[in-house]
Amino acid sequence: MTTAVYFDLDGTLCTYDESFESLFRQTVSPYDIPTATAYDGYVEHLLDALDRCEPDPYRRAFETIVTKHDFGANVTPATLAADHCEREIDATVTIAGATQVLESVAATNPTGIITNGDGDQQRAKLECHGLDERVDEVLVSNELGVRKPDQELFATAKARLPADDYVYVGDSYEEDIVGARDAGFQTVYVTGADDSDVEEPAAADAVVEAVGELRDPGSVPGSLPRVLEDVFGS
Repeated sequence: MTTAVYFDLDGTLCTYDESFESLFRQTVSPYDIPTATAYDGYVEHLLDALDRCEPDPYRRAFETIVTKHDFGANVTPATLAADHCEREIDATVTIAGATQVLESVAATNPTGIITNGDGDQQRAKLECHGLDERVDEVLVSNELGVRKPDQELFATAKARLPADDYVYVGDSYEEDIVGARDAGFQTVYVTGADDSDVEEPAAADAVVEAVGELRDPGSVPGSLPRVLEDVFGS
């Protein structure tokens, strides 16, 4: 029996050591513009472009800022986006234990990543931390034109890695856990350290505070379902 295991990226395997607002402020700091107002507009248009799976979402978001604020004749949305994306990647860090869990699972199981976001940016994060070399497949929403929790994305994941069973590990209850469960995956819900506002994890087959806990499945509260024991208990 073969079990394919997919992981979410942001919030599950990696995170940021600076806030998005701080990174944006650094990008526009050389220019005399109202940062708070520009940031609100930038975030609104970036999230909209990502939700629509549009190409070049960062450039599109900066286009709206450039049209409203004077950055100077030599500044373009493309140059701002490139600068900001590089800064954002530099601010990413892998979550404690994530690389080890990924390596352990990939040693015995077909392994992949399903992530919402821009293809170039998400793949750059994976390459930056060497995570791309540890998995068999990477599915990015903006490359496929569909976002989690849409069933089409999870169906594509199954087609990419044929197996008898499927497991998904993620930190977003609606996008990751509910979406994967409805597609026939068993799920591991990564709640994060501050889980005071976490929804009732009824859809999850297992719950951990951080992905690194899966290095020692015996420490996970409750018992893991058999298929998860086979994956993480080896």
